Amino acid sequence: MPILKQCIESVYNQVDRIIAIDGRYKDFPGRGWYSTDGTIEYLLSLDKVELIFAADMYEADKRNIYMELLKDGDTVLILDGDEYIEGKIKKLDRTVDIGLIKLGEPGGRYKRLATRFFRYRKGLKYCGIHFILEIGGRWFNNRVHAINGFRNRNINTFKIIHLHRKRNRNRKEQKDKYRKLCRARESKYKIAPYE
Repeated sequence: MPILKQCIESVYNQVDRIIAIDGRYKDFPGRGWYSTDGTIEYLLSLDKVELIFAADMYEADKRNIYMELLKDGDTVLILDGDEYIEGKIKKLDRTVDIGLIKLGEPGGRYKRLATRFFRYRKGLKYCGIHFILEIGGRWFNNRVHAINGFRNRNINTFKIIHLHRKRNRNRKEQKDKYRKLCRARESKYKIAPYE
């Protein structure tokens, strides 16, 4: 819960709305389907937060829940509960579909760019954890770039900081096991979500 609180506080005064989804993924190791550490109570206390309960679903299906709540033209920033924003979120201009954001760990090690800041268009949906299919059957992005004619631009006003190192050993092992399951399940797609 303290890590999630850092995530929410990093964006709270920069966004109009926060959609939070609580619930363990179908194939994620562990017990219990919903948060029991004060997370739910914290999220319910905040004005801008819409809390949705969804467990026992694959991650892409769960992500599509918030996609269905968006309006055409909305600017969207996707954050996991163990991430936070450093810097000022800059609005996307009309010539860009996806803003590429530096993603890394505290202390400045940025491993890659992420495609988690984009302009929503009606019909976008997740087909895997890190990539989105456009309603016409075209890929909107892979993990690190816009593709198929969609436009991306590097955004340098903010970064996503991932708190991987703050997880305890058991949680890291669960996450690693889960990612292997995801890679196997998503290997059927023609673009590689893990490149």
